[in-house]
Parts: sequence; structure tokens; C-alpha cells
Amino acid sequence: MSEQAGPSLEAIQARQSALASQHGSVADADRVLAEVVASAHAAIRDSIRRLDAIADEIDRAAPGQAHLAVDTPLGAREFQKFLLAKQREIAAVVADAHELDGAKAAVLESLREQYAAPGG
Repeated sequence: MSEQAGPSLEAIQARQSALASQHGSVADADRVLAEVVASAHAAIRDSIRRLDAIADEIDRAAPGQAHLAVDTPLGAREFQKFLLAKQREIAAVVADAHELDGAKAAVLESLREQYAAPGG
């Protein structure tokens, strides 16, 4: 009977060790996941803030077109330059968000293995 207890005890200890290792790996993945989600949330909030600021600038400029003399060629060009600058700012916000999306997706993909159950 003691011969059977020996291998069973070793098997149990080996399984406990494997589970402890898996738990540590999942806990690490959870920490990384929490950081990724928190930083993505903060970045999105910043992007929204930036877009809101651009919208506010356009909203303030649109009603004030009379003083810009947009009915003159020079005034129309200046207003066009303003709008093009705002379009570039919007494109930069979108490009930054796209870049962040790619980076965060890569991190999340790398976490997939750590969440996979042992044995597939």
C-alpha cells in the first residue's frame, strides 16, 4: 500500500506545482491585461478630448466668418487654411488611435498563450 501512496503523492505534488505555475502565469497575464485596458481607456479619453477641442475651435470660427471676410478671395483662403489645419489635426488623432490599436492588439494576442488551458 505504501508503494501506491508514494507515486500518488509525487503525482499530486507535481500537479500542484504545475497548477501553481499556471496560476502565476495567469496572474501575470491579468496584470498586463488590466494595464492594457487602463492605458487604452486613458488614450481614448485623451483622443476624445483632443477631438472635442478641435470641434470647439471650428464651432467658434464658423459663426465668426464675417470678421474673416470669407466672401473675399483672401478671407476664403485663410478660412480654408484653417479648416485644412483642423483636418490634419483630426487625421493625426485618428492615426494615433490606429497606431495604439495595433500596439494593444499585439499585446493582447501575446497574452493568448498565458490564458490557454494546459494541453491545448
